[in-house]
Amino acid sequence: MTVNAARRQHDSVAIIGRIVSVTGGADAEAVVIRDGRIAEVGSRRIAEDARAAGIEVRDVGDRAVVPGFVDPHIHLELLATARGRAVDCRVPGCKTIADVLDRLTAATADIGDGDWLLGYGNLFFDQKLAERRLPTRAELDRVSTTVPIQIACGGHTSVLNSRALELAQVERFLNGAAGLWGSPVVQLDDNGVPTGVVSEIDQLLPVPPMDKAEVRRHLTDTYAELFTAYGVTTFGEMLSSFDNAEVMDDLVGSGDMAARGVLYPLVPSAGPLEEVCEWISSYRSKAGADRMRAAGAKLFADGGYSARNAATRTPYVAEHAPYPGYKGRLNMTQADVLRAVHATRRHDVQVAIHANGPRAQDEIVAALLSLPGPHDHRPVRIEHAGNLVNDRADLERFRRANVVPVLQPVFLYNFMADFVPMLLGDGGLQGRLPLRSMLDDGVGPVASSDVGPGAEIEQSNPLFSIWECMARRSYWGLHIEPEQAISFTEALRLHTIEGARSLGMEGTVGSIEVGKWGDIAVLDRDPRTGSLDDVRNTRVDEVFLAGVSVHKRAVPA
Repeated sequence: MTVNAARRQHDSVAIIGRIVSVTGGADAEAVVIRDGRIAEVGSRRIAEDARAAGIEVRDVGDRAVVPGFVDPHIHLELLATARGRAVDCRVPGCKTIADVLDRLTAATADIGDGDWLLGYGNLFFDQKLAERRLPTRAELDRVSTTVPIQIACGGHTSVLNSRALELAQVERFLNGAAGLWGSPVVQLDDNGVPTGVVSEIDQLLPVPPMDKAEVRRHLTDTYAELFTAYGVTTFGEMLSSFDNAEVMDDLVGSGDMAARGVLYPLVPSAGPLEEVCEWISSYRSKAGADRMRAAGAKLFADGGYSARNAATRTPYVAEHAPYPGYKGRLNMTQADVLRAVHATRRHDVQVAIHANGPRAQDEIVAALLSLPGPHDHRPVRIEHAGNLVNDRADLERFRRANVVPVLQPVFLYNFMADFVPMLLGDGGLQGRLPLRSMLDDGVGPVASSDVGPGAEIEQSNPLFSIWECMARRSYWGLHIEPEQAISFTEALRLHTIEGARSLGMEGTVGSIEVGKWGDIAVLDRDPRTGSLDDVRNTRVDEVFLAGVSVHKRAVPA
């Protein structure tokens, strides 16, 4: 049950429990929040003193009390609109292509004139369906030849029916037209005819925009159900367009979204780099800078592994390569990276660069090391750095270049463990999410979910992500490079204070310390005292934002 906090932007409360501050010290017994800020952390006595002063006291016994989780890389806008109007075709809800077609066919009755029939499947949908392939254009045409159909498969790859291919004019991408999240790919059959599989052009499809009132409703519901309920109190939104920034700001300001948001407009989806930088530097939130602000521009140095577009050092195996020796596609050279760094520094904004493959990361790091004094400037975020590290020496280069690796532990489960070796052979077997090495080598990784349409069921749950840091299980149940496992306490930091640091908010959120906002999650147990299964099964009982209770878990009678 998520509580609307519109009437109170901050409150006072004292909580007695196992207070896990993530500052490195022993647990405290109590925390006191006054007027939204953490006022005291210490023994039970401070809570009793607060009670005497008229402040409500919650005693949660032996349950753990942790900082509100920070997820610095999500696609809330895309996720919410997909949940609102697209058909969920993900495995395991759909196990076969026939299941997918049945779901889409059932939805055709609700499609109005001019609308598209949209669906979404998992990342590596082609490997998770029983047939080990994607639906074809011809199969989607059996659902309809008059209604355009798109199945988005995790953000980088989609399948279109004939009508959608016609409306999208995909031939333009065969002639060098630019994509948005990577180099565009239109798959052709042996006769040169599009098969329906396309990559890196989802945001260029002529899908009618959703009504603003509908966007508002779906943003509200999605954040409450998939973030607040999991204890996420601060998020970094990879913003596809400026259109819905005002809607998010209004929702945060009204309390309909109980969160603090940080915006990262995408280049070129939201606009050209210079325009995006100007928008960020001039952005002023109506909700207040403590609740919503714009921080940085996000660019794309390569595409996705699921699209076979990540720029790698190791060639893709023949079955997954368009030609021998194929190593993915670079979107940015060192010169492009330098232009982006200079532009963001001129406007005093952050830069975050998507780089799935090590070769794309090489371009970024080499560009940064060519500049004097990388540590004299704010760090550069590399989204997905650390998901695959071919050479441990790369970690030292990250450190010297002042790079913040924003990785996704859930991706080890989703696809890195099983499907990257399928794409790269032996080159994908070592260095998958090497968290132990990163921490030991002084490279501070940051955990995020990168949740969007097609995410796995638990992807936005930080406790599932923490479990994956410890358990290192693959989609098919394999135990992956167990020597790279880290502890619960270490993983908790990656999902709280380190996430806050990547957003430039380490002084206000991310730990339970005096002076910070009272953003708190009360768990249903202390996951440190049980088994790995206990970590995965841990739930969030209550969430506080600036001392206001914004979510209470409904417990069956």
